[in-house]
Amino acid sequence: MRQLHSKTPSAERMGTAPFGSLKAVAFIAAGLFALGAAAPGAASTRDDRYFETARSIDLMGDVTRQVAESYVDTVDISRMLYSGIDGMLETLDPYSVFLDSEESRELGDLTSNQYAGIGVTIAALDGSIYVTSVEKGWPAETAGLRTGDRLTAINGVLLAGKSLDAVRELIRGNVGSPVTLRVQRHGTEPFTCRLVREEVRLSTVGHAAFLDGNGGIAYISLTSFADRSGVDLKSALGQLQREAVSRAIPMQGIILDLRENPGGLLDAAVDVTGSFVAKGSPVVSIRGRSAAASRSYATSGPPFDASLPLAVLINARSASAAEIVAGAVQDLDRGVIIGERSFGKGLVQSVIRLPYENALKLTTAKYYTPSGRLIQKEAGDAHGSRDVLPRKKAGEGSAEVFRTASNRKVFGGGGILPDIIATDPEPSPYLESLERKGLLFLHAALWRASHPQPPAPADSAALVQSFSGFLETQEFTYRSLADRKLEELKKLLAGEKTDAAKQAMAVYRTMEVEIAAGREREIGRASGEVYTALREEVLRHYDERLAAMEGLRHDPVVRKASEIIARSRTYRKLLSR
Repeated sequence: MRQLHSKTPSAERMGTAPFGSLKAVAFIAAGLFALGAAAPGAASTRDDRYFETARSIDLMGDVTRQVAESYVDTVDISRMLYSGIDGMLETLDPYSVFLDSEESRELGDLTSNQYAGIGVTIAALDGSIYVTSVEKGWPAETAGLRTGDRLTAINGVLLAGKSLDAVRELIRGNVGSPVTLRVQRHGTEPFTCRLVREEVRLSTVGHAAFLDGNGGIAYISLTSFADRSGVDLKSALGQLQREAVSRAIPMQGIILDLRENPGGLLDAAVDVTGSFVAKGSPVVSIRGRSAAASRSYATSGPPFDASLPLAVLINARSASAAEIVAGAVQDLDRGVIIGERSFGKGLVQSVIRLPYENALKLTTAKYYTPSGRLIQKEAGDAHGSRDVLPRKKAGEGSAEVFRTASNRKVFGGGGILPDIIATDPEPSPYLESLERKGLLFLHAALWRASHPQPPAPADSAALVQSFSGFLETQEFTYRSLADRKLEELKKLLAGEKTDAAKQAMAVYRTMEVEIAAGREREIGRASGEVYTALREEVLRHYDERLAAMEGLRHDPVVRKASEIIARSRTYRKLLSR
């Protein structure tokens, strides 16, 4: 069994042998009766438990039989029983799920971060399929595909009306098999390219570079925790160290960005932590119902550097393996944690293989940091009408005080509470509206087609003017929250013919003018952040690295982290108070 913590959503399943499942239900029930009778000296409560279990299974068999024989329409019993499995697991926790053969394969791709394909990311925008990123070194890049290309056909199959999942399946295939893409790019005639699928392995290091204007402070982001995350991280650190030597600038500190990181493999979290802490340092412990499900994990190799100042960035969407790393770094006083309280996903899943290429991803334990904090953020009654899990004991998961290696106070309560709270500013509703419609991306593809070089800071006016004209061609109209509420009021008044309604309509017209003026002011206030996002998106269509560096320059949490690392007295004080 492999322990991991990434949720794969359940899909609809079909079957063909309904009454074979009924026989299985009866067999299980008989086995449980025998199990209860096999221990004559067992306590009565244990006998009662076996009886209740067997009775419930027997009842499920009777219900299934009645539906199969008496329901008004013919029922696919296998499909219904699969739904029953999903329903049973829903009473446990969100991460215990049944995986059919296809989902089991997808889970393997997720945990290995590799798949058979061509190395592109795609998205559906404005009814079309676009390439949103191209991985370096894989067939798509070799064939000349680039971000912003629109795919119109795959192997002669037109993509109009196809779902994103259907398009992904068309792109993927066996290693060594060919795939032909029909591509539309702004400023060129449609063209066809033929690629050969390879086993694509993606690095979980999203970006690694020295921050501009901060000497030797290195920045590394991790997007997830897969089989080779520890190796990927060590490789990135080694490359940064060689760069520092070549530039004759000593490395002064490291920022490890785990924001938006949903987790992955437990072993990968231990490996990543091992790059920063001394060999043999405790990282995490898991505790389950049995001794076999309980274990402690420590680092097994020497670190890259256990003395360089370290800042780990987390937010509310940093989960599981990301929380293991952040919790260990904090409890061992190895670095400063900056950001928001993390998600609080501290449940261990084991993948149990089942017959017919199916699998069960089942929660078997909970994660605890080296100081003993439970990572899981305990919810209240989240299991529905029938409780099958014991309720939380008084005090469990509360804001209990724990102590780090140097006796600093840290708090339980689920998730990792940072040493320094720092939040990313929320995007304005206007920017969110533009991004939701994909307008920044679509304009960037258009700009890239007519500008061979990335835009320089001096091109800001031209970029803004181009985007404004693009919005006009798209007939984009921003409707603020006030606009939507006013529209609702207008609909209510439209059916009224009373004097009061007429007076209200007069007030409505006055409000309409005021809200329109407020909308323009809102757009004006958002102009700075829209330009920043627009420039970053345009740069991404030329080079992902350029875009990442542009984003870091405007990231307040990264700035905060670099300031703390640069001030050695402040950094040391945070780790000793």
